[in-house]
Amino acid sequence: MTRVRFEAGDDGVGLVTLDRPDKLNALDEETFAGLASAARQAGDAAAAQTVRCVLLTGAGRAFCSGLDVSLFGGQVGQAPDDAWIASLQEAFTAFEDLPVPTVAALHGAVLGGGLQLALACHLRLVTPDAQLGLLETRWGIIPDLGATYRLPRLIGLSRAVDLAVSARTIDGQTALDWGLADAALPADDVAGAARAYARRLAAGPTLATGAIPRLMREALAAPRDAALAAERSTQALCLASADFAEAVRAALAGEQPAFQGR
Repeated sequence: MTRVRFEAGDDGVGLVTLDRPDKLNALDEETFAGLASAARQAGDAAAAQTVRCVLLTGAGRAFCSGLDVSLFGGQVGQAPDDAWIASLQEAFTAFEDLPVPTVAALHGAVLGGGLQLALACHLRLVTPDAQLGLLETRWGIIPDLGATYRLPRLIGLSRAVDLAVSARTIDGQTALDWGLADAALPADDVAGAARAYARRLAAGPTLATGAIPRLMREALAAPRDAALAAERSTQALCLASADFAEAVRAALAGEQPAFQGR
């Protein structure tokens, strides 16, 4: 059975679904491989301009409950191969590196590796009653799928350390208050509301909206002059784009622009 499904919709939204509802979408080796494959498919569709926003969801009662315990079987009492952990990290980072906006729709359990997957997306939507947390220290390990890099940049160092060290959970409303999530989803229409949000992004000027997350992420580690130079070079591409020409045409005509993502 396929652990992860990718579907390119005719509305420009590429839907990635974690599909192990009986296991609360826990991440095993096949799921990581499925995520890597889905990211490649999304990247190909983005290059072909058939997908202009990627939406990650979880089937059933949860987004993702974390790592499947089967992943730990061969690691007890020995250090894992660094390349193995790197391959798991890359399956998440691939979504962060997509050239179109990526959105995670979070409901139910969003724990451990599930939260780390959500952190790799550009934006997060959440139901107020969702439960989010990093539970790795309950196993005597650290969150090693990008959380130590991404979480402090979203919510600040102190809150990030507290969440990771305590292994406690917070609800979706707290995630919204902290800036860990960006918008609320209604519990009775998670799929519909998330799709509508993604559809709005897909209808935008995705040359620009896809570049913004990358520029901001890189600017956090770059000197000011390098960040400003990156803005200039990217803006040059945007000013030469069909979407900018369409925006100007529509403004002069008193109309709404119809962006094509190029």
